[in-house]
Amino acid sequence: MLPGGKVERGETAQDAAARELLEETGLGADDMLYLMELETGGTRHHVYEASLPNPDQARPQNEIFDCLWYPLNAVHNLNPSDATLRIIKAFQRRL
Repeated sequence: MLPGGKVERGETAQDAAARELLEETGLGADDMLYLMELETGGTRHHVYEASLPNPDQARPQNEIFDCLWYPLNAVHNLNPSDATLRIIKAFQRRL
């Protein structure tokens, strides 16, 4: 699962992405790049790539149980949602 959540009133999609990243992992992003919008199952996803100064300091916060980093080519072994798979595939195309 990727960090995410709803955009709150008066908040931009980018602000929401940064807030959710911080709330769920304790990580602040130095920079964020908008990658794409994806709609699946009635949910609209705004996808950002984040530049993290200290990714090894990710710690589970609030709604999540654990923070683990996986190689992109191993994510499909985790039984991810269709949306997560589509996001990962889009990101892989950028590399």
